[in-house]
Amino acid sequence: MLNEDFRLTAGATHGTVGVSWTAPGDDSVSFLFVDGRLAVEAFAPGTAERAIDVPLAAGALAVIEVHDFAPDDLPDAPSSIAIPPATYTRPTIRFAAVPAAARYRLYHRPEGGVETRVWEAAASPDDGDWLAIECPVDLTGRSSAPGNTGGWHFFRVEAVSAYGVESLATAWAWRALDVPAAPRVTVTTGTEPGTWTFTIGG
Repeated sequence: MLNEDFRLTAGATHGTVGVSWTAPGDDSVSFLFVDGRLAVEAFAPGTAERAIDVPLAAGALAVIEVHDFAPDDLPDAPSSIAIPPATYTRPTIRFAAVPAAARYRLYHRPEGGVETRVWEAAASPDDGDWLAIECPVDLTGRSSAPGNTGGWHFFRVEAVSAYGVESLATAWAWRALDVPAAPRVTVTTGTEPGTWTFTIGG
């Protein structure tokens, strides 16, 4: 819900402006936007009277919006399962549909790297109970392990409401392996009757 009754004051630090308002309830969850960009996400101090500083350059003109939501209005986070296909570098991301979702977003972060959004799509009434997509990022060579032979990758699937509010969830880890080719195994008759000699490689 858009809250148009807010007050602006000088921020506590240079380059900020103080925004204060009264939310509908103590348990409301608030989001602040500056020029259409999310500036404060899921602000819930536990009281209806709220105040927070947001970045704003001196002399700048900006449109500030305050949106308050009841906890039940926020979309649930999808549950997610990664299913290995033939290789471990292109897993399938499978997650439960969320009835209140307008869109879904998939984020990826390699071990020791930066998180980026790698997929987004609109929700559909025809989605069913579960959705599955092939990982849009080939994980080969995207590891911090020596020789890039494998490493951890972190994914999170978020449901997005019609108001652009994302669900809040933790990441799911996935171990990507660049599996080497199997060595050659040679089997020959052993030196004793009824025995065999196995030679690996060569």
